[in-house]
Amino acid sequence: MKKQSIIKSILATSLLIAPLATWACDAAGPSTHIGTVQSVDASTKTFTIIDAQTQMPIKFAASNEIIDGLKDAKGSVMVNFEKMEDSSDLKAVGVTF
Repeated sequence: MKKQSIIKSILATSLLIAPLATWACDAAGPSTHIGTVQSVDASTKTFTIIDAQTQMPIKFAASNEIIDGLKDAKGSVMVNFEKMEDSSDLKAVGVTF
């Protein structure tokens, strides 16, 4: 009986916490994505994250400074970005770990 109670508590807690990750990007505000770094390509000055909200990859162009800071990134990052002129590409203007 006690085991069932523990399992129910764990499931209930999981249901409460799961939506927080799903709403992460919307809650962070406009021009912001939250996710985990999937890859960093210093030669093309780009990096890709797996978006916490959509679970889809998002690629960003970035400065050398941002690329250097991401080489050893672990865990979630918050990327502030702007849309590049005459393109649908995104340019990272800041990354928070």
